[in-house]
Amino acid sequence: MIKAATRENQVKLTVSVPPSLHVLLRSWALCEGRELTSVVLQCVELSIRQLKSNGSIPSAAIRAYEGACDERLAIGGL
Repeated sequence: MIKAATRENQVKLTVSVPPSLHVLLRSWALCEGRELTSVVLQCVELSIRQLKSNGSIPSAAIRAYEGACDERLAIGGL
């Protein structure tokens, strides 16, 4: 297996949620033997895909995202 020469930096984001939502997320993670952060990231990714597909995300934000993706690809030599 070949590892990529560059590694994308990750951004740490702190989010406050109601206690009941925290219980649900924590329980989900425990049931699946996963880390809480893994479950939360899955929720964010799926939610963003859904919001993007139904047009809820402003087009300017989508263009900025796509531009950032294009830059990462160019830096990676793809």
